[in-house]
Amino acid sequence: MGSNPFISPGVWLRGNLHSHTTESDGRLTPEEVVKYYAQNDYDFLALTDHEKITKIASSRLLLISGTEVAVGQGILGDSYHVMAMNVGDNDALQKHKGESIDSLLAYVSDIGGVAFIAHPYWSRLTTSDLSSIGNYIGVEVYNTGCDVLVAKGFSNVHWDDLLVQGKRTYGFAVDDGHWYPVDSAGGWVWVKARERSLEAVLDSIRSGLFYSTMGPSIGHVSFSGGRFEAKFSPVRRVDVISEGGIGFSASYDSYEKVKRVRNEMIKVKTREVKKRSKEVSVEMGPRRAHLIMKDQNITALSLEGVPFRTYLRLEITDAEGKKAWSNPIFL
Repeated sequence: MGSNPFISPGVWLRGNLHSHTTESDGRLTPEEVVKYYAQNDYDFLALTDHEKITKIASSRLLLISGTEVAVGQGILGDSYHVMAMNVGDNDALQKHKGESIDSLLAYVSDIGGVAFIAHPYWSRLTTSDLSSIGNYIGVEVYNTGCDVLVAKGFSNVHWDDLLVQGKRTYGFAVDDGHWYPVDSAGGWVWVKARERSLEAVLDSIRSGLFYSTMGPSIGHVSFSGGRFEAKFSPVRRVDVISEGGIGFSASYDSYEKVKRVRNEMIKVKTREVKKRSKEVSVEMGPRRAHLIMKDQNITALSLEGVPFRTYLRLEITDAEGKKAWSNPIFL
């Protein structure tokens, strides 16, 4: 992470960056979409109708002007879908789209906008497609609509492949709402903003001061002196993702299995700290993990001795299969 949202000052604001209205192919009017997200306790929203900028005022939400633009063609023949935020001139966007995806992305960057790539899995984009372009800050690691409608909502492999190549990209969880409430309120970002303002939200998004989630919350993530630490809401599985075969995974099920292993390679120590809560220490050679567990859930992890080289990120999964993702820590 260029900056760490978990230690940066400010306020946490909840938002969705991908939604559609009757101005393109959504079921609800712009006013109804804004009302829907306000009633679901969101703080900001981007209306991103296809190929047009839907403008509306709201006293309840911070509204980011945006659009979804289909442009270019990947190796497998489908177009890129670019989420362009903080933009105002649709004619200029369409002009640059007609030239190339590189022209479009450069234009968005030049005017102070923010661009990320929508649903790479759904779009049949390859890692080569994504690594061949620039001027975008991330990809949708989760898209609710693509998940619930066609089971292609997760693009974490695309994200990790880019990170391994040194592309400093962030991961966004979004809705892509069309058929409210079927494909909405399923993925969102928590942004740490210096204040509750549109400018502050956009600045934090550009800087990676946010995390993405389908429900679980992340309270802390850090890496210093070779030690990784994280705290989060109760989850069944916690993963620290990095390049190739480097990383760490723990779950209640794996704990139950590994504690039965008795040899010199794996050492497990458990200490009860309060009713139904325990501290678990696991040593596997030079790798040392310390977990806080309650019932069948994990709430904290510290990790040492893992030879991270270029990046690492946190991914957690709760009992319902819902996930949350930190942005990468770049080493």
